[in-house]
Amino acid sequence: MKVDNPKALFSKDVHDMYGKVIGKIDKIWKSWNEDYPGYFFGVKTKENTRDNYFRGTNKLIPIYSDYIREIVSNHVTLNKTIDDLGHLWNKIVKCGHSIYPLDQLFEMSVYDKNQSRIGTFCSFVEIDGMMTHFGLLLDPYLYESWKVPYNTTLPIETSYITYVKDTINLDKTLDELKIYWHNKHHML
Repeated sequence: MKVDNPKALFSKDVHDMYGKVIGKIDKIWKSWNEDYPGYFFGVKTKENTRDNYFRGTNKLIPIYSDYIREIVSNHVTLNKTIDDLGHLWNKIVKCGHSIYPLDQLFEMSVYDKNQSRIGTFCSFVEIDGMMTHFGLLLDPYLYESWKVPYNTTLPIETSYITYVKDTINLDKTLDELKIYWHNKHHML
């Protein structure tokens, strides 16, 4: 669903497609394309939901505009069940020659090929259950020097990840990423 006023959704309850309360919208990030995937929303889950569906994580669960079915005055209803979201969150993702649990990749530092820190992952895009991109929040100095609006996510293809341990390492330099974002996504 296209969301015209994302700030109006801040702190609204989030319900799955059957009305089960998942949590509240706690963060809003602008994506690299307002039409698709639109905005990303970080959902702070209720304790029971967190423990039963999201392995007890305190990380925000990302949803994007495409998951929203309707917006009501006091809540947002998704077109997914809580089981669907839990299944996605608990997926493993191919990164380079290895696989990693999706939830471990969030809020972990991301470094380019030259070991320069560039940001952290806060969201993802999935199509038919396959992760296609991660949404990268840049480090503040990059937002400022590149004059990118703060809280805008930039796409990172999952195939760009080469190694994960305590950090996420990409196979592209910062300059190569900047060219990719400019040429493919008409940013920067």
